[in-house]
Amino acid sequence: MVRQIPKPIESSSNLGYFFLLLYSVAIFIRPQEWDPANVEYFIEYPIARYLLIVSFIGYLFSQTPKIWGYQGWLLLGIVLFIPISGLRNGVFSDSIDETVDFFLYGLLPLLLYAGLVDSQRKQYWMLILLATACTIMLHHGISQHLDPDGFGWSGVRSFKGERIRYLGIFRDPNDMAMFFLINIPILIFLKKSTNNWILSNIFLLLCFGMLYGIYLANSRGALVGFMALVFTYSCFRYGKFKSSITALILLPGIYIAMSLFRAIDIEEGSAQGRIDAWYAGFQMLIYRPFFGVGKGEFFGHHGLTAHNSFVLIMAELGVVGYVLWTTTIAFTMYMLYKVFSLDKERYTTTPTIIENILFAKCLFYSFIGYLTTAFFLSRCYIIFLYIFIGLACGLYYRMLKIAPEIGDILDTKIIGKLMLLSLLSIVVLFFIVKILL
Repeated sequence: MVRQIPKPIESSSNLGYFFLLLYSVAIFIRPQEWDPANVEYFIEYPIARYLLIVSFIGYLFSQTPKIWGYQGWLLLGIVLFIPISGLRNGVFSDSIDETVDFFLYGLLPLLLYAGLVDSQRKQYWMLILLATACTIMLHHGISQHLDPDGFGWSGVRSFKGERIRYLGIFRDPNDMAMFFLINIPILIFLKKSTNNWILSNIFLLLCFGMLYGIYLANSRGALVGFMALVFTYSCFRYGKFKSSITALILLPGIYIAMSLFRAIDIEEGSAQGRIDAWYAGFQMLIYRPFFGVGKGEFFGHHGLTAHNSFVLIMAELGVVGYVLWTTTIAFTMYMLYKVFSLDKERYTTTPTIIENILFAKCLFYSFIGYLTTAFFLSRCYIIFLYIFIGLACGLYYRMLKIAPEIGDILDTKIIGKLMLLSLLSIVVLFFIVKILL
């Protein structure tokens, strides 16, 4: 008699998801900080952290199964490595605080967004929340732009009275512009997944609104990221050759678009400072090749930030931390690629799969936008990166249940290859810096 192995019982923590929604409101919309007292000081309240902890409790006790994946192991490796790096550099006490921060704003969001956003309905409302956050930030930025003194309705003034910004983690105009950029594909997904004509056009208008927000934020990195996003879309749609030729033809128009922003020139002071910082990052890598100089210590060694997420994590956490971080992102993008590479013709009678394929492709474009922008910004630890990784993981494991043919990605050989490519990318990055010097 064949013994039947019982299937694991699945249960969804609605309580955990509810508090995750509240946490998302506190992180992205930040109503707790709508206070005129923020005119001179950015006051951050701990309510978001409390909501995250309650959501995690609901996840621990009620969510089954708990999605971990390779990304969880890779980020756990970074969590464990940060204090080791700090100990090697004599900043162990500071590294404990940095470890807690990365756990709360890196590993934990990955686990919760991957595990608790476990249905199409929950995914939809989470994306609506992101769209709402973008709308509120844009409205706030426009209020800053229209005010003669640059003050928004929250009481926060635009950066130097010129570049719009928001509250909390978005008080840097570049961070807000990056958030606008990576949400453009999300808005396109929402537009394509609704049959409501009014909603469809609202999402389309918001896409143009995000571009206007990037312009008002005057972020050069986000501008380059948008161009990379469009080029990637063109490559998938029309092929690499046609896209490259078209890009060459459009170079004059691209130059005009760039001229509307702050100068992008390697001889310009800001740009030269970035290249010097990248070179300093490689000097730190040579000094501490495996352990880095310690998370949060780049500024102490150079006096300025790295202005490059890849250089920053390479310098602070060495080869080990760099490979773990880049492999996490590369593997996530490979997962998304496996999903949207499915033959849609086989699933024309399964709307859920078709919708997930579209969402996977849009998330892939979001990561393209992030990676390009992150090349010019020190944003390897920013929380919405790990939230998007969590959403991608949750999507993949939901798809694995209904389209098991994508399961061959769960192979340690793939991880090994991606780690090797991550290691080789350091060499590529080194030659880019040498050429620019």
